Amino acid sequence: MTVIVGAGLAGLSCALELFRTGRPFLLLEAAACVGGRQRTTRRDGFLLDQGFQVILSSYAAVAEVVDIAALQPCWFQSGALLHHDGRFDHLVSPFENPLGGLTTPAISWADTLRLGLLGAEVLASPDQTLLSRCRSPRDVSTRTFLGQRGFSASFMNRFAQPFFGGVLLDNDLESSAGLFLYYLKKFVTGRAWIPAGGIQALPQAMADQIPRASLRTNACVASLSPNSVTLENGETIPADHIVLALDKHSLCKLLDRPAPPAPRSVAVVYFKTRTSLYKNPCLVLLEGSNRCVRHLVQITNIAPGFAPPGWHLVSATILNPSRFTPDRLVAEAARETTAVFPHATGTLSHVDTFEVPCALPPQPPGFASENPFPNLPHHLSVCGDWACGASIQAALTSGMVAARQIPH
Repeated sequence: MTVIVGAGLAGLSCALELFRTGRPFLLLEAAACVGGRQRTTRRDGFLLDQGFQVILSSYAAVAEVVDIAALQPCWFQSGALLHHDGRFDHLVSPFENPLGGLTTPAISWADTLRLGLLGAEVLASPDQTLLSRCRSPRDVSTRTFLGQRGFSASFMNRFAQPFFGGVLLDNDLESSAGLFLYYLKKFVTGRAWIPAGGIQALPQAMADQIPRASLRTNACVASLSPNSVTLENGETIPADHIVLALDKHSLCKLLDRPAPPAPRSVAVVYFKTRTSLYKNPCLVLLEGSNRCVRHLVQITNIAPGFAPPGWHLVSATILNPSRFTPDRLVAEAARETTAVFPHATGTLSHVDTFEVPCALPPQPPGFASENPFPNLPHHLSVCGDWACGASIQAALTSGMVAARQIPH
């Protein structure tokens, strides 16, 4: 029997692949529920995702593991509201609306043309070709790459940092240019959506397909041996093969390896208000490189069921939240939000704050060239989104690949 440790997306997709091919397994999860970093909390009628997360329609692996229609997708409008110089401009994709994409005053014609040409290049490139850059010694940072392509400082401040800085959780855009190009293609070819029941509905829909007897929660693994895993309560579970579907820090701890570089952290501050901030079902990008809030969204514009009738739910995403005390984090998020939407001053009420200290691994240029867990014994496999570019697609794919490589 295969024992899978960790019921995040990678572990769940590994389990689902084994189940569909008729191979026995046991999936162990230390927490009380499945999902890993994809968690949704219900509080006073509000649905609060623990971290701003979206699914892209261009993530092909999602349709392999769940019935997307059953999750009742709530769709974002392509593009974003861009706040700059005290005003808003609606930034639309030039690939969906060529005229609209070329006429926004927020981004120059020259930068729009550069972005269009770059988009055409990634559309013509297979995903694996783009991701192969992440293993190349010639890979550079996203910031360096955009500079080499001639993008202006205003493009960086108004779009690249607010949008891709939020995607990569990297305000300085020091992450791999190969990863940036892969994400650019996914956003060009797909639309973002969230399940009507919150982001945790995705892993829960996967878990619901697995036999109850093959999934155990509140089962924290303390140690491994060649033919078993031992839980913290002392129970030993026999295993022919072990798959560790964990984040890098947890893997290093369990395998007694040196700790990896510090992960990237993020926080989401939620506010409720009876005053609508804006009407568009899209993200709001805030110009500037030194803001507390990297981007914000009135999530009820996309998913009205995230709040009780008569209320709007607003989430503000903050990178490196440890810079602030909890109270200051809320105060700064409210201040920057009402500075952009002054008509909402005095109407925002704090609902909750979620800090995710291990949101993403650092992904510098060439990050995929090294195998962080070499020389594993034959009975042991590892998987997770850390291996080839942290994303929902990467997590699901890594779990399925791990399952297919387990010896029969």
